[in-house]
Amino acid sequence: MCGITGTVGHSVMQVEKALALIVNRGPDSAGLWQSAGTIFGHRRLSIIDLSQDGHQPMTDSSGQVAITYNGEIYNFQSLRLELENDYAFRSRSDTEVLLAGYLCWGIEKLLSKIRGMFSFAIWDERYRTCYLAKDPFGKKPLYYYEYGGKLAFASTLQALLCYFDKTPGINPVAVDDYLTYLAVPGDISIYQGISKLLPGYYAEYKEGRLSVRRYWFLSFSKQQRMTEQEALEQLDHLVRQAVRSRLASDVPIGCFLSGGVDSSLVASVMAQEMGSPIVTITMGFEDPKFDERPYARIVSQKYNTEYHEFVLRTDLWKQIPEILGHFGEPFADSSALPTYFVAKCAKERVTVILNGDGGDELFAGYTRPLAEALAIPYRRMVPGVMRTLIGKYVQSKDKLRPRMLNGIKQVLESGMHDPKQSYVFNRALRSYRKNLYTDSFMKQLGGHHPDEWYRKAWDQADGLNSVDKVLYGDAITYLPDELLPKMDLMTMAHSLEARSPLLDIDLAQYAATIPYDLKIQGLDTKVLLKKLASRYVPHEVLYRPKKGFNMPMETWLKTVLYAPLQSLLLGREARERELFRTEEVRGMIEAHASGKKHYTQQLWSLLCLELWFRKHSQTEPDWEAFYRPAAGIRS
Repeated sequence: MCGITGTVGHSVMQVEKALALIVNRGPDSAGLWQSAGTIFGHRRLSIIDLSQDGHQPMTDSSGQVAITYNGEIYNFQSLRLELENDYAFRSRSDTEVLLAGYLCWGIEKLLSKIRGMFSFAIWDERYRTCYLAKDPFGKKPLYYYEYGGKLAFASTLQALLCYFDKTPGINPVAVDDYLTYLAVPGDISIYQGISKLLPGYYAEYKEGRLSVRRYWFLSFSKQQRMTEQEALEQLDHLVRQAVRSRLASDVPIGCFLSGGVDSSLVASVMAQEMGSPIVTITMGFEDPKFDERPYARIVSQKYNTEYHEFVLRTDLWKQIPEILGHFGEPFADSSALPTYFVAKCAKERVTVILNGDGGDELFAGYTRPLAEALAIPYRRMVPGVMRTLIGKYVQSKDKLRPRMLNGIKQVLESGMHDPKQSYVFNRALRSYRKNLYTDSFMKQLGGHHPDEWYRKAWDQADGLNSVDKVLYGDAITYLPDELLPKMDLMTMAHSLEARSPLLDIDLAQYAATIPYDLKIQGLDTKVLLKKLASRYVPHEVLYRPKKGFNMPMETWLKTVLYAPLQSLLLGREARERELFRTEEVRGMIEAHASGKKHYTQQLWSLLCLELWFRKHSQTEPDWEAFYRPAAGIRS
């Protein structure tokens, strides 16, 4: 795991400044390579081949082809065997396997054969061509900028800004999208002119022109007839193979163990594959509503792991600006906070950590595919007019109790519309745009609507039914837009490498061929993965309500964050941006504080955006002032 940057046309000084900003991604060493206007930089976190032989940027023996690379190629040893007759290796690193693969196979064949997480750049002096590439799920970030015959790229947005004489303008479309998705989605960024390379894409830069192409697509069109037992046997093989391939490391390795289905499955298989006690890291909460430590302990005891747990402090909210500062653009997934701290704890013991990311997206663990599966017969049996009336009624209810009724509410809301229309992500401030946004902000948007990103994903999907289209959408939107950047940035903040066995490409491609009725049965989600996990994980861990990394944000926004909300969202700087109607924001703050209506996600999104704006403009607030109890804070 590393940090990369480089340019065609910019200066060495700019590359060095960019490298200084990604030292946490690679604290072990730094490297610089240049040739006739092309400069590559690299910060290394040594994982495989700790010797100088693995130093980057790396070149071939002729010095004409260079690579700077961030990630891990899990099948590099088998690929090396294929290449040894045509290439004389000088190291044991997976970096050199990428280099040799490019020389022997070319970029597209190389990308079709590698299995791993990565972003890399290759410069080929023979053809004066630069290639940028990103792994199929987008685990490793890569930002780029191309203009006026120059190209620059970097692992982080902050590092890429070093190539600009002045900071680019804010992209209003990105602000609008963020306020629905809690992160800036797709290939745009918060800055005009700066793009992200999408998962499963590569770019070719030649003669001052950049072309971007897709090389991998998660297809749901190849459904297979299979019994549940057949699916379980193949999944067992693929999950075990995925975990085994991610155990290669020359540094200490462990596993996050939350007590949920996915991490418990990964930890159990890892313990069996390694044979000796593995290191597991668990984080808990003081509030038992959020605490899953008792379930993590059950798994740990079964496999006699070297178990480490810690309890998240109740005052972690004080570090919100510091944690959010690791994101180069606005980000409002509150689970980033506990992820930051559990990564910090893990780094004290290991350098590589396995996690359970991907299980929900590939095996229907969320409410959205469940709601769509139930909406299919609902649309068929209930007339459209009646579905519309019922849907509008449940939409008028802010929150339903018990929790199960919220799932039914989502089904009834989905049933109001056709599948494509109901697929849009109705989160955060999407439904408040008309009343909240100022006329000047709406004018800047020029008719854009955040639904465009999800509609595009729906149109791309090749699933044979609407449930598979939802699963595809989650895999190429919510996962790479929000979840994977969170894991990458929060672990790399502590120079910790995170690996995700359940996002193995072969496993994912097989999962996409499994009919959804083996994944969803009745009101149960992720059925198949739970049944697989039951071979290794105690029953009481698997069959219980899901908790996740939930934060007491609703309460914080009424108490410890009430003063920051008032000061930041209603202050002069926010008003002068003319993005939001001040009285609407004030009404949300007061309604939430009084308990009249819950605006947790909306206010948290606005607060995170304002904190980003302050950092961007270098006028960060005196956060220390908010630590002290102030008049008006609600209990």
